[in-house]
Amino acid sequence: MSELANDPPLVTRPEPEVAPLVVRRPPKPGFIEAVLWCVIFIATQMLGAIVAVTVAFTAYALAAPDPKAFVDEQFTAFGKSVDLKAEGERPPIPFEFGQSLAWGMLAAQVVSLGLILLVVPRRIGPGWKQQIGVRRPYWLHIALVLLLVPGFIVMSDLIQTVFLTLTGMKPPAAMKTLNGVFGQFPWPLTVLAVAIGPGLVEELWCRGFLGRGLCARNGVVVGVLLTSALFSAMHLDPSQLVVIAAMGAYLHFVYLVTRSIWAPILLHAMNNGLAIFLALAMKPGNEQGEIVVPAIVHIAAFGLMVFGSVALWTSRAVPEPDSPAEEGGEPDAPDIYVPPAPAGARFGYAEVSPAALMFTVVSFSTLMYLGYHFSR
Repeated sequence: MSELANDPPLVTRPEPEVAPLVVRRPPKPGFIEAVLWCVIFIATQMLGAIVAVTVAFTAYALAAPDPKAFVDEQFTAFGKSVDLKAEGERPPIPFEFGQSLAWGMLAAQVVSLGLILLVVPRRIGPGWKQQIGVRRPYWLHIALVLLLVPGFIVMSDLIQTVFLTLTGMKPPAAMKTLNGVFGQFPWPLTVLAVAIGPGLVEELWCRGFLGRGLCARNGVVVGVLLTSALFSAMHLDPSQLVVIAAMGAYLHFVYLVTRSIWAPILLHAMNNGLAIFLALAMKPGNEQGEIVVPAIVHIAAFGLMVFGSVALWTSRAVPEPDSPAEEGGEPDAPDIYVPPAPAGARFGYAEVSPAALMFTVVSFSTLMYLGYHFSR
């Protein structure tokens, strides 16, 4: 009979620990959700504007000796000022009605900011300010953005002019007339309603909120195009469809390279503020009441945009290699966190091209000289 083999006792080894699978969901919103949020954003602005206009106009009417006659007179004059069939120069919007519209535009920005503060923290989650880049920008980026403002305005005007020429479209009749409203509106409120307000709320909403989700889900190029298309559609003006989309794409470029939402806010606000100032201050250059811009000015503005963009790109913000991940252990995921890296990340800056910086300053100086020369 064979004996049992004297085998060594079995050695049990502990199972290797398997790290739990972490599923990282792309940031919100996706495209369909972004469209729905844009509809809500527009509806909120309209509601705030309508309420403010109604309150202000009612106050003017009640202060008039004959409220009914006042209302009839105001609406009749407003109809003439925006009459599409009218030839030549249209009469200005009545003062009281225009003031009511200005208060409505200011109210629209206030309620928009309220919507942003209500929605964005809840859709993005903890650390939402860091995630959308609410951080102090690099001083050089601020300087470059300020230098780019005149070129941004002139090139936007050129794109708009070319688009209207090719399509035969005309801007809404009320646009030029409405500009005159702010000539009599207190300038601090004009700055808030036309420059700071739209620059703040539209950049936080479009680049910070919508753009973050769309870029993370669709890639940077497609995400920027989708965000810019929604940004343009939100303005509800077919005659400005292309120029606003182009402006939105460039604002997104500034956002991506600076990693700070304040940079596009500054460019957006300065563009709006100076554009309304020039519309009020500069004299028309032709019989149609349009400002004629010489070709040399367009060339100088194009050079400024090219060299300024190169300077921005070469000095772009870059997360430091040893930058800590977001609290909670989630590693850096640049394909998810676009444009800012996780909360707590530190940034360095690439070395700016000296040639691009020098030519940016030269182009800016040239454009300023040409602007002064042709405006005299």
